[in-house]
Amino acid sequence: MRTTDFSHTPPQGQAGSVFLGCNEYRSPLAMADQVRRWPKLARALKRAPGYLWHRSYYEFPKRIGLIVAFESQDDLMRFARTHEHHEIMRWLVGRGDESPARGGFIRILTAEEWGYTNGIFRAEDASTGMIDRFSPVAGETAAEAPVTAGTDPHLGGGR
Repeated sequence: MRTTDFSHTPPQGQAGSVFLGCNEYRSPLAMADQVRRWPKLARALKRAPGYLWHRSYYEFPKRIGLIVAFESQDDLMRFARTHEHHEIMRWLVGRGDESPARGGFIRILTAEEWGYTNGIFRAEDASTGMIDRFSPVAGETAAEAPVTAGTDPHLGGGR
């Protein structure tokens, strides 16, 4: 079901902007130092205007990542300007070989105004259903967009 109303979704479904990042640390000791510094940043993050949700993740052997959902990209960028964020970034980036991280990345993802909901997350009611036709992609007209599996018995899963 296509919608612009995500009011019934979990917090991460309500995000207008999502931060995705990961750092690879030079050593387990550097990772431990990151874990020691995290609570101060986490408290600031949870107090930040527009903050909705976050999860940290670990990848063997020496990577720690973070996913954070904000109401808007402006909220995310305002948090990036805070003292707590600058403090941890100065430590993380360091100077050359003094940096605790060997490398890392940040991706800022922005939600489209519309999307999909289903079941208990559906804004209109609690019914479950599928869209009738996919949205056209570049170079495709609406008439050329494929029918979903839920509406065409030849594609499986009919209604």
